[in-house]
Amino acid sequence: MTLLESAFNRSFRTLLGREILRFVRVWTQTLIPPLLTSLLYVVVFGVALGGRIREVDGVPYLQYILPGVALMSLITGAYMNTSTSVFDAKRERYIDDILISPMSDAQIALAYTLGGTLRGLIVGVGVFVVGMPFAGASVVNPVMLLLIAVTVAFTFSALGAVVGVVAARIDHVTFMTNVVIQPLAFLGGVFYSADMLPPALRVATLFNPIFYMVDAARYATLRASDTNPYPTLAIVAALAALAFAGAWWAINRGPNLRY
Repeated sequence: MTLLESAFNRSFRTLLGREILRFVRVWTQTLIPPLLTSLLYVVVFGVALGGRIREVDGVPYLQYILPGVALMSLITGAYMNTSTSVFDAKRERYIDDILISPMSDAQIALAYTLGGTLRGLIVGVGVFVVGMPFAGASVVNPVMLLLIAVTVAFTFSALGAVVGVVAARIDHVTFMTNVVIQPLAFLGGVFYSADMLPPALRVATLFNPIFYMVDAARYATLRASDTNPYPTLAIVAALAALAFAGAWWAINRGPNLRY
């Protein structure tokens, strides 16, 4: 290994380690609140609606919503970690030190994205593991579920990097969460089956990318699905590639990132 290659690897590991420590050190703010909020969704919706909607596609309602609630938490955690980290680095101008380090733009984008991916996975898996005893659920295909979780977390973490670069104010970061991601998650079949919707809304749901992610996670967990899960996996993988390409572009040419 050449000295240059060693510097690249060391710089990448340093940035990735920083991104991990960033949320681990304040775990009471970054990990516990989303876990508790998601469990409240499971308990409140499961108890309140479970008495009226006992089963969906032959699956008890509480089990039916658990994969979607866990994925919703995973998405939010992955996105918020990377978007706020990149935005803070840009606002405080210590992004300059990262940009002049012996790392390529792709490595910088990947380090940020992997840090957010890990946080999203921790939150999502935590919700799922803690919620399983309440729902009485078990995982039919854990390998497929893990693949979906990693891909979805990677996708929204990379999207967070794009938003962190492009955002001019912190309001722009939270705008994506509150006005785009969360509404899409709620309308993505987390709490209901697409077959329960009127035809017009059912068609609109098919244009929601989060619907395919939730549907694939539900299939891997319960073997219940509104769509064919294998083309869905291809769609999720394509979205992950597209999001990372966007993160790479943002680090390379993003506005207000370089003087």
